[in-house]
Amino acid sequence: MAKQIDRPRLGRGLSALLAGTEPSAVRESTETSTRTSTPNPVMRSVGTDGISQSVETTVNGPWRLLPLDAISPNPHQPRRHMDEAVLAELAASLKSSGLIQPIVVREVDGAFQLIAGERRFRAARLAGLTEIPCIVREVDSYMQAQLALVENIHRADLNPIDRAAAYSSLMTQLGLTQAELAARLGEQRSSIANYLRLLDLVPTAQDLIRDGRLTLGHAKVLAGITDTVEQLRLADLCTSQDLSVRNLERLVQSTTSAPATRSTISQPSAHLKDLETNLSRQIGLRVEVRAAPRKGRGRVVIHYTSLDQFDELVRKLGVDLTAE
Repeated sequence: MAKQIDRPRLGRGLSALLAGTEPSAVRESTETSTRTSTPNPVMRSVGTDGISQSVETTVNGPWRLLPLDAISPNPHQPRRHMDEAVLAELAASLKSSGLIQPIVVREVDGAFQLIAGERRFRAARLAGLTEIPCIVREVDSYMQAQLALVENIHRADLNPIDRAAAYSSLMTQLGLTQAELAARLGEQRSSIANYLRLLDLVPTAQDLIRDGRLTLGHAKVLAGITDTVEQLRLADLCTSQDLSVRNLERLVQSTTSAPATRSTISQPSAHLKDLETNLSRQIGLRVEVRAAPRKGRGRVVIHYTSLDQFDELVRKLGVDLTAE
């Protein structure tokens, strides 16, 4: 049997993907000075009074002090939302204590593009800094995307939906199976599989999870329900009635194991169920279609769980609420 190639694990984060590569040579320049492993290098920041002040930083390894204006964001950043309060707190920390760990960038057409350290980069701007310590790596855009994904996967505050999307992107880019990705990340395959199942949830449920209104526990229960209309109904109940994960599990169990009654026998036909599913997917909200005994009559019920959802529904219907 052929010997299996030992692939590097991604569980250690950026260092694993960059293993075996030395930092790119730092070119001497009249505009940007080269720095090596020097204790307590000094960054310049702008104080609240507009006066430039020194901020000490401690970094390890070859690094360069680059102007913030010369660095552009990473176009492959998987994180869709960053907490403004957290950024403000980090900015305050940078003002008082400086930056402990440099960001990682790559050089592109004479400028620089961020690879890792999005929050530090944003916080530095917020803190009024004009320069920031950087480690320059020679990587292509393909590797840049991988590094951004790996960095964010190991962030504790990455929401479950964005984490699932990051797993999916890594599998696609690296051509890995769930088991192979789990091995390289040092995680359980079942954990990877559970996250990936979240991407099959209806968009409304995904938004509730991303916003923190539904927990990962709720998400796992909802992911086991194949009926999208039922997914939306239960997601609505969780938010409107503040159901715990255990109560949601009991509700699902009682629904699936309940004996046939008059109410369950009189459920919509398969045709109407398909129509409900298609309508729910189209507008992103749970839709019920009920046909009345009298031919040609019935009702359509659209469920929403927030005023934002209601406003979006009204907008899709073409109604102008601002008109007098």
